[in-house]
Amino acid sequence: MQNTNFELMESAPVNKAILKLAIPTVLSTIIQLIYNLTDTYFIGLLDDPVQLAAISLAFPVFMMIQAVGNIVGSGAPSYISRSLGAKNYKEARHTSAVAFYSSAAIMVVMTGISLLFMNPILGLIGTSSTSISPTKDYLSVICGCSVILTMQIILPAMLRAEGKVHQAVTGMVIGTVTNIILDPLFILGFHMGAAGAAWATVIGNCLAVIYYLTVYTGGKSILSISPRDFKPSTRIYGEILKIGLPSSISQIVMSMANVLTNNLAASYGDNVISAFGVAGKLLIMVVMIVIGYVTGYMPFAGYNYGARNTHRLIQAFKFTILSGTAACFAFLGLFLFCGPIFMRVFTSQQELIDLGLRIMHAQAWSIPLMAVQMTMMVTFQATGQAIKATIVNLGRQCLLYLPLLYLFNALWQLSGLMYAQCVADILTTVTAISLGIPFLKKLYMMDKSLQPAAAQT
Repeated sequence: MQNTNFELMESAPVNKAILKLAIPTVLSTIIQLIYNLTDTYFIGLLDDPVQLAAISLAFPVFMMIQAVGNIVGSGAPSYISRSLGAKNYKEARHTSAVAFYSSAAIMVVMTGISLLFMNPILGLIGTSSTSISPTKDYLSVICGCSVILTMQIILPAMLRAEGKVHQAVTGMVIGTVTNIILDPLFILGFHMGAAGAAWATVIGNCLAVIYYLTVYTGGKSILSISPRDFKPSTRIYGEILKIGLPSSISQIVMSMANVLTNNLAASYGDNVISAFGVAGKLLIMVVMIVIGYVTGYMPFAGYNYGARNTHRLIQAFKFTILSGTAACFAFLGLFLFCGPIFMRVFTSQQELIDLGLRIMHAQAWSIPLMAVQMTMMVTFQATGQAIKATIVNLGRQCLLYLPLLYLFNALWQLSGLMYAQCVADILTTVTAISLGIPFLKKLYMMDKSLQPAAAQT
């Protein structure tokens, strides 16, 4: 089985290989989005803006805690792919075990900290007197079970790193179907509101993690989570942290940016927070699908970079950008012309629908650039260029976004808040291209010097 995966990286037609790796990853991403949107949908059936606001307010806290747990886990797939490309299978096994146990240990600590300081956290994220109670109910469950939620991300990510995308998707399907079944039961049937959404998410994730554990322990993966393969070293941690730490910092910054956005939006009322939450989740669908697509390209890029097969890497890079950009234009059309339909799925209140449409239309114009931006970022990650990957990540959510957020809010109030992300994405894409040009030139030079070998491949 694993030979088939390596043949896909090494000798299969590039376009076919990318699609075979990326499509299941996209499906996995869509399933993960359904996870999140299912909660929003059933909470929306309550027609209670406070409950919707609670989920929006809690989301960045959950992402921040998860980002800390992913410091080790998110850096492992890049190093695993490069190790497999260099035929260093032992190193790949040790890396997967180190990532698994280190992330679990970090999350145990984070769980204790988040539960201990829950009340100060609720004050920082901008909860009002009406939204604090449902937000606390939701966060208490999510934070208390954060180890499970983090494992549900790390385990399939490492499977994708060795090309086992189908197994990664299967676990996501198990979790999502469970979540869809339990959401209406807990939220509407048991009248648990936001807390019911949290419990449905946790139980779904738990079943997915159980499935992934059977894949690793059943001999279906070249990787390992066995204690005997837990052999930490400065080399392994160094390689993992080189990608994982900047990536996690970027995720933490993104969560902080969401908190700051919610705090600014709170000055315009709970309805605005709810509208930003719903519209934001719809727009993030596009971003996450694009990320899912280029994430499918990442193990191919890392493997061939490790194997010094620059010809296949360049071909894959071109195909990913062109095909991803074509998809982004299609998404732009959907959001511009079908926005009202999407908004009505989650709320029947006309004020929320109108606000959500304004936010969607303001932010949608940067969608065609997403494939270029994300492909550049993932290429940096796959080839071990942590600083460049971090700059692109931080540009979108911090270096460019936060100054624009406060400047636009001061100049144009609510309208400024709506357009800040779009402008930040445009500037971030320009930055990513500027950083990528020297590396792409280097790849082309390497390809010319290795042209006979590349032609044989």
